[in-house]
Amino acid sequence: MTITPKAIRDLLDKLEASRQSRLRAWSVLQRLRMVLSDMGSVAIPPPAQKTFYAEGETLEQSLKKSLRLRNDALKSLCSSVRRFRDATIKEECKSDYPHALQALWKALDRAEDLIQNE
Repeated sequence: MTITPKAIRDLLDKLEASRQSRLRAWSVLQRLRMVLSDMGSVAIPPPAQKTFYAEGETLEQSLKKSLRLRNDALKSLCSSVRRFRDATIKEECKSDYPHALQALWKALDRAEDLIQNE
């Protein structure tokens, strides 16, 4: 079996195409990292190793943390709004009004902190 110059050239072309594909994929991961860091309100540490797997794991953990923070803030805001609503319209809850208002302001501040970065 002989290896022709064309076979070598084809192999080199495939190798270069694979290299370019990996560079594009890494670039996409880095753009995702920037977006998540900027809009997700989480600091993203560099991965221990510069591999696709390590970078993917790091981004996945950061995305989960970001979504958890937003979900917690939304839950807190919803709960605070309900508590405040009850303190304003239910006679048996009127004494809770000052605490409900304070809880509402805290929940609003927390939610605003998450959207400040957008």
